[in-house]
Amino acid sequence: MEVIMQEFGDIVSFKPKVSRLDASQAVEFKDELIQQITTGKIRLLLNLSEVTFIDSSGLGAIISALRRVGVKGDVKLCCVSDQIMEMLRLTRLDKVLEIFDSEETGIASF
Repeated sequence: MEVIMQEFGDIVSFKPKVSRLDASQAVEFKDELIQQITTGKIRLLLNLSEVTFIDSSGLGAIISALRRVGVKGDVKLCCVSDQIMEMLRLTRLDKVLEIFDSEETGIASF
């Protein structure tokens, strides 16, 4: 899976270059996130602008990263489609994760 990563100081923006973040992509996505976390990058912004579908495996990868960063770090989302936002609402993850309209506002929120 191709992921575009950009660093903004101690914040890392992850932008998966896939339209579906499902069981076929989630393990690799999670591994990319965990690799960054183990190197000390614990402030993550996930840019989902190209993702149009996410299933429980994709959500699990995001939650796994959130647990790994612990209380010292944070995982936030930006550029979420309406369909993915509905999934986040159904699973009540919209109450757990901060979600922003743009990458700029997501970065500024840290």
